[in-house]
Amino acid sequence: MKRAYILLSVIFVVTMVGLWLSASFTSSSYAARILSDTYAYLQARILAQNSKNLAKYFLYLAKKEGKQCLNSITFSYPGPNDKVRMDYFYTIAECKNHQLQKINPDANLSKDGVIIVSVGVALRQNLSVNEEIFVQKTLRLLAKESFWKP
Repeated sequence: MKRAYILLSVIFVVTMVGLWLSASFTSSSYAARILSDTYAYLQARILAQNSKNLAKYFLYLAKKEGKQCLNSITFSYPGPNDKVRMDYFYTIAECKNHQLQKINPDANLSKDGVIIVSVGVALRQNLSVNEEIFVQKTLRLLAKESFWKP
């Protein structure tokens, strides 16, 4: 009878040690996942915060290429599965085929010439469920009068 109690207590101790090891492995892998997700989220936020100069630069490049406006730009950064998309909306005109059309003649170009840029940063796309990180930011750019003239 004494050996049966010893055997039960050994089984109980081994079970408790196994549960403790399992919990410690789970918590240690969870901490690494939190750090990885936080790093990716901060990276996406920084990309979205600094996208104002990038949006201006893309408009500048479009003007150099002879285009009057842009509808949207999509590129992969920092990795091949990561996407940054910028959608441009013009408050006093429409952009069709990279040409400004239907410019409002009543608009004061020095005050009303606002370009709204919607920036979406999607990191870790197509990996698995609950892995994707998406940050969106809306910017307002005030264009000079010379921007609206061909």
